[in-house]
Amino acid sequence: MDKEQLLLLENVGPTGQFVDSFDGRLLNPGHGIEACWFLMDIAERNKDQALAQQLAEICLAILNHGWDSQYGGIFYFLDRLGHPPQQLEWDQKLWWVHLETLVALLKAYRLTGMPDCAAWFQKVHDYTWSHFPDPQGGMEWFGYLNRRGEVLLPLKGGKWKGCFHVPRALYLCFRELEQLATDDVARKTYA
Repeated sequence: MDKEQLLLLENVGPTGQFVDSFDGRLLNPGHGIEACWFLMDIAERNKDQALAQQLAEICLAILNHGWDSQYGGIFYFLDRLGHPPQQLEWDQKLWWVHLETLVALLKAYRLTGMPDCAAWFQKVHDYTWSHFPDPQGGMEWFGYLNRRGEVLLPLKGGKWKGCFHVPRALYLCFRELEQLATDDVARKTYA
């Protein structure tokens, strides 16, 4: 983790140090945010509120860095120092990145109550639901959008785009929302 910017790097040196190279500067907002919610599960299991808070802050930092302020959506790859990334697909918007972000933000909000998590959830939710579902193709979503949010590839499946992320993320979001509702009822009942 880049402690100054709270960003999760894809590659570091043998002792965790920053390496100023294409690989060393590589950020994948989707991987970082997905890792945050995996670790939030551990924080919750261990009743580690400080870790949950730290992970929520990391998730928000990644979003603040990875959000496309011009067209909306989360970039696929970025360079930590703002240089052009080596990956030619760096500015695409992918289905799984947005779905994993929705899960992470709901989990972060439930565990910390941070209003920024709820605000970011709404922003990512609005972008996701207005861009990825195929309005004429049933339940499956488009996987790859260009920077402007237009469908880049109309395929619904392939080597990397399977039926895993959409149903899992929607189910996990449902569970988080259900838990939030239960927690809210409990707070009102015992307040």
